[in-house]
Amino acid sequence: RRIGGNVMLNMVSINLDSITTQEAFIINKAPIDGKEMKLTLSRKCTPTNDSPNKYIGYCAAEMRFADELDVDMPNTSFLVKVVLSAEFSSPDCSVKFSTDELTEYALLQMFPHVRATLASIMASAGLTPYLIPTNGIIQ
Repeated sequence: RRIGGNVMLNMVSINLDSITTQEAFIINKAPIDGKEMKLTLSRKCTPTNDSPNKYIGYCAAEMRFADELDVDMPNTSFLVKVVLSAEFSSPDCSVKFSTDELTEYALLQMFPHVRATLASIMASAGLTPYLIPTNGIIQ
């Protein structure tokens, strides 16, 4: 699936070339009943070995009951997990980006897809989706 998008980073355009779902699942053993949820995000983006202007990014999100953060996955009552990977490219291979710049860019571009996948999984399980706001996640 091809997704188009770009932003200016260090005055150079970096394009989101593709995005793929690596993992997406739900554990739904207990009613949500308005319980407090905790969203945990992790992300990284690094240059590929294939080409100096190609990058690979990963963004993972886990949403679970706030009081079950330390519970092992098989014993948890509720968990939604999504892991996405994306390929990025820059038309100018002479510019080098820091890992922090690449990682923040990856989150900025991938987070809407993470949000949509989380909501879709919950809706598919017959649950009212939690719509994760962008405010506070991406500044």
